[in-house]
Amino acid sequence: MNRNPPIMTEVKGATRYSTIAAWSLAIARALSVTGIEPNSLFEQAGLCLDELEAKPEQRVDIDKMTRLWQLAETKTESSDFGLTVGQYAYPIHFHSLGALMLSSDSLAQAFEALPDYSALVSNGARIRLQRTPQWLGFTITPLNGVTISELAIDAFFSSLMQHGKQMVGHRHFIRKVELIRSTPKNADAWHEYFNCEVTMNATDNCMWMDRGILEQTAMTKNPQQAKQTEAVVRQYLHQMQALSWRQKASQGIHAVLLNQEPTALMIAQMYNISERSLSRYLKAEGTGFRELLKLKRQELALHYLTNTDMTISELSDTLGYTSVSNFTRSFTTWIGVSPSQYRHKVYRQQ
Repeated sequence: MNRNPPIMTEVKGATRYSTIAAWSLAIARALSVTGIEPNSLFEQAGLCLDELEAKPEQRVDIDKMTRLWQLAETKTESSDFGLTVGQYAYPIHFHSLGALMLSSDSLAQAFEALPDYSALVSNGARIRLQRTPQWLGFTITPLNGVTISELAIDAFFSSLMQHGKQMVGHRHFIRKVELIRSTPKNADAWHEYFNCEVTMNATDNCMWMDRGILEQTAMTKNPQQAKQTEAVVRQYLHQMQALSWRQKASQGIHAVLLNQEPTALMIAQMYNISERSLSRYLKAEGTGFRELLKLKRQELALHYLTNTDMTISELSDTLGYTSVSNFTRSFTTWIGVSPSQYRHKVYRQQ
């Protein structure tokens, strides 16, 4: 069962997942180039194109962006539309980040720095690097319970390739692309675009790059300019609160919760700080680890009750409760109705 968009009760204080508005502008540009007027699609997605163009650095709710991607895919009748959008994301989206990357000694070092600024992509996904002696893998994993369009993943990999291509002079540094997305009727567009092996139905979204080529691609570095540029990017991240400890801890809890019971020590170790420091940082932001864990359980409970056929017992186990009765009691305290009653209410609204 997969409803779209999901009907959910907002949990007070829960993490709101978003991405930078410039991605929506890249979609608008790509639509215009293909002869499609974008304003009506933006309105259907609950977005105002004029407002986004006025403030491209603002944040856009992930649910609205996912809706916009769906509308764009339907209108263009193109499942590979994200590849086109990626070509228009570079001059918009990577204005500051691109300058920061250019301050690195090599393109390899630049890509190594990207995960530190993953909130520029979305705070609803985990970005990490995988390494082999020959290859560097740039991996994007949407957090469980957060819906990110397949086209958005395509667009980001496309924009990375375009950025690297400008630095290297060719696209042969891309060795392999793995995508979680289901195999389309015709996957030729992906093979032709990346000019390498492309695997669909993969376990993760990963773009593998040749480390040798990236390490040999030297960049002109101005230490003073690099310092100033990094300060600008970090200031932006601070302004949008993407680097707040509340959000860091919440995302860490989200990544761990469905596999094991999160602890404050686990989350602190993710960010190379002590448990005491994490507690102090969260207290300064008016919250604490237990409060964030409770909010995350609420958020995921609502998601799975709304969007899946998972039984109440399975959901209780998934969220780390010792018994179904404990889960039901907690959920009823949060929402005012039992999990079964909430799911029934959602069904009636469909």
